[in-house]
Amino acid sequence: MPTRLPPAQLLEVTGSDALAFAHAQFSSDVNALADGAWQWSAWLSAQGRVRAFFHLLRADSTRLILILRGGAGPALRAALAPYVFRSKVQLRAFEAESVVGCAGPADVLQHLDSVPQGQRFVERDGRIGVALPGQPQRWLIVTPSTLPDQDADALQRWRAADIEAGLVTLDERLVDRYLPAWLGFGQLGATSVRKGCYPGQEIVARMHFKGGNKRWLHRVQFTADALPAPGMLLEAGADTPPGDLLNAAWKGHRVGIALAVLPRLADGAILNARELPGSAFRVVSAVERAND
Repeated sequence: MPTRLPPAQLLEVTGSDALAFAHAQFSSDVNALADGAWQWSAWLSAQGRVRAFFHLLRADSTRLILILRGGAGPALRAALAPYVFRSKVQLRAFEAESVVGCAGPADVLQHLDSVPQGQRFVERDGRIGVALPGQPQRWLIVTPSTLPDQDADALQRWRAADIEAGLVTLDERLVDRYLPAWLGFGQLGATSVRKGCYPGQEIVARMHFKGGNKRWLHRVQFTADALPAPGMLLEAGADTPPGDLLNAAWKGHRVGIALAVLPRLADGAILNARELPGSAFRVVSAVERAND
């Protein structure tokens, strides 16, 4: 059954210089993207910290659509605007109130005339659909259609599936704090080390070619009376640097799953959260993905 999701923040980049602008600003290889295809991408600070994370869709060489995974579209537009200079580029931020998550092709076809596959997206009559990575297959659809009321349990299941797939949502409290490697962006294809300069590229390339990464994305299981907040500190012991919880979702009564940025820890490692008394956290696994 389809799941109604919270409103999505989108940013549209249009104009004859849209492709060149996005290629110079964003961390993925935008020029390699074909019309009708999408890729993971990010906008980084000069220090290589992640300022925004998004699906980047290329309608054609003059129109790109960003579906943000966290953060506010107007804030991203305002931050990008000074870099437009004399480029023939227009930036438009808007919110899509109707967003649905689908777990089967039949549900997708209630909103689209075809089912998105792989890195191809479908756009028809104001509707946009993309297939998400992970198993079982899921689809994200932005639609102008009126949707049923949100089901809290279904929403938690959807968010838990995102966490199982290792897909981060960048809460506003988490902006400009993490390097892409800490969030698994290299394996997602959201960062390029060969396309040339973009903000933060030197840091990304240095970590890729010379190593030195000391933090990774982990799945963490927990029991608690309240859902852990993004950015909450997790400690693994006096001799181990602490880490941060990113996103959490319930899987049952007092039981949930989360994504956290941590030093490399063994499966089963115990974590402590001082901000959430009475809770218990345990590392399930590091998030590993095969390169596409």
